[in-house]
Amino acid sequence: MCDKRTKMVCKLEMKQSMTNHRIKNVVDDNMERIARAMLDAYMDTVDQMEDTFEEAFTEVKNIFNHGYGKFIPEASFWVEQNNEVASVILLNLFERKPLITEVFTGKKYYKQGMAGTLIITSMNALYNRGYEELYLNVKKENIGAIKLYKDLGFKVVE
Repeated sequence: MCDKRTKMVCKLEMKQSMTNHRIKNVVDDNMERIARAMLDAYMDTVDQMEDTFEEAFTEVKNIFNHGYGKFIPEASFWVEQNNEVASVILLNLFERKPLITEVFTGKKYYKQGMAGTLIITSMNALYNRGYEELYLNVKKENIGAIKLYKDLGFKVVE
């Protein structure tokens, strides 16, 4: 498995989002639930980095505790479905630029538009706070994610 990543950027502007998903702001109390959902979402995929709940929880704590730059709670969200964490987006200010640190959807919630909705929600929150661009890094093998990002206006940074 290759670990090459593609850096992508999107110029921010207000975007319409039609959704019936229950979107909530991420708070510290959600860390354990987010870690469990992240482990489930990434297990046996090209994006799997953690093998245990403890590793996933450490990674989520690192994001919340500014390990990748200042955590941006006002632009980090999750979708609740059936009383579960179905999809999550977490953002940090990395080198003073908003960065999608994590975006994932639980396997049983794939293909319901949750990740795209969360990305648009975060983009709008950042735009309303005066940010001009949003960055992310994606594994080159994750063709589905790259297509989604391009559909949302992201471009590869050369």
